[in-house]
Amino acid sequence: MLYFILTLCLFGIALGVVIIRSRQQRDILQSRFNQIIGLRQLIHLLRFHRRQSHQALKSTPPITENLSESIAIKTLVHSLINQSETTSKPMYRILNKQLSTILDEWPKYSVQRNQSTHGKAIRHVLYLIDDTLTQCLLTTEKEELFKHYQGTWPVMLNAIDSLSRFRYAIENYKLGSDVMARELGLHVQILRRRMAQLHLPDDPAVPPLIIEKLFSHYENINLNGHDKDQVKHHLYQFSLEASDTLFHLFDLVLAHIGTELSIRLPELTVMEDKKVVQIIARY
Repeated sequence: MLYFILTLCLFGIALGVVIIRSRQQRDILQSRFNQIIGLRQLIHLLRFHRRQSHQALKSTPPITENLSESIAIKTLVHSLINQSETTSKPMYRILNKQLSTILDEWPKYSVQRNQSTHGKAIRHVLYLIDDTLTQCLLTTEKEELFKHYQGTWPVMLNAIDSLSRFRYAIENYKLGSDVMARELGLHVQILRRRMAQLHLPDDPAVPPLIIEKLFSHYENINLNGHDKDQVKHHLYQFSLEASDTLFHLFDLVLAHIGTELSIRLPELTVMEDKKVVQIIARY
C-alpha cells in the first residue's frame, strides 16, 4: 500500500513537472511570436515612412520637415528592445541606431539613397523575424515545417531584391530606351515568378488572380509615353502595389506557421495610413 502511494506521488510530481515545463515553453513561444508581431508592425511603419519621405523628396521644392511617423517608429523600437531576449539585444540596438540615422538624415538623401536605406532597415527587421521564428520552430521540434520554411525564406529575400532592382531601374529609366524597357520587363518577370513561389508546401498556392491582377497594371503602363515624370510615377505606383502584395504573401506564410504551432496571430490587413501609425504607436 505504501509502495502504491509512493508511486502515485512520484507520478503526480512527474506529471506536474511536465505540465509546468509545457506551460513555460508555451509562454516562451507566445512571447517570441508577440515579438514577431511587433517586428512585422515595424515593417509596416517603415514602409509607410519610406513612401512619405519619397513623396517629400520628389515634391517641388523638397519637403525637409520631420515626419510624424518618426515618433511611432522610435516608440515601437524602444518597446521591442525592452522585450527582446538578452542574446538578441545587440541586433536590436544596431537596428535602433540605423533607424535613428534614417529618421534624422533622410531629408539630405537622394531619392535612390532614401529607397536604399529604408530597404536595408526593412531587411534588418526581416532577419530579426527570421531569427526569432527559427528559434520557435527549433524549440517545438517541428523539423518538417522548419525545413519548408527554410526553403521559403530565401524566396522572400530574393523577391525583395528583385523589387529593389526594379525601383532602381525606374529612377534611371529613359523614354525610348529599348534596353531599359527590357531591363524593367526582366525584373518584373523575375518578381512575378518569385511571388508565385512564396508559400509553404502544405499551404495553398498563391491564387493566380492576385498575381494576374497585379501584373496587368504593369502591362497597362505605356513605357513610351510623352511625359517621363508621369511614366515614372505610374511605374513607382506599380512598385508600391507589388510591395503590398509581396508582404501580404509573407503574412500568409507567418499565419500558416502560427496555425501549425497553435499560435493565433492577428490579421495584418491594409489600413489607412494614419490608423496604422496610431495603432503601432500604442504597441
